[in-house]
Amino acid sequence: MTLQQVYIVGVLGGLSAVVGLVLFAGLAVGLYCAVTRLADRYEDFKARRQDLKACREIDRLGTTSHPIDQ
Repeated sequence: MTLQQVYIVGVLGGLSAVVGLVLFAGLAVGLYCAVTRLADRYEDFKARRQDLKACREIDRLGTTSHPIDQ
């Protein structure tokens, strides 16, 4: 191999390493965003379920017939 060929192979190896690291970082960020969004949606779901449970408990209490002052 000539010196120029060795240099080209080294440059290609360095570029492929940089591209690999960028792709890995992009995948990691995407996965983090997806998991975070899923966790937020689950927390919202739990809060809505808690609210619905409270509404059902209030509904089970029934109504009273208090006179309305006019």
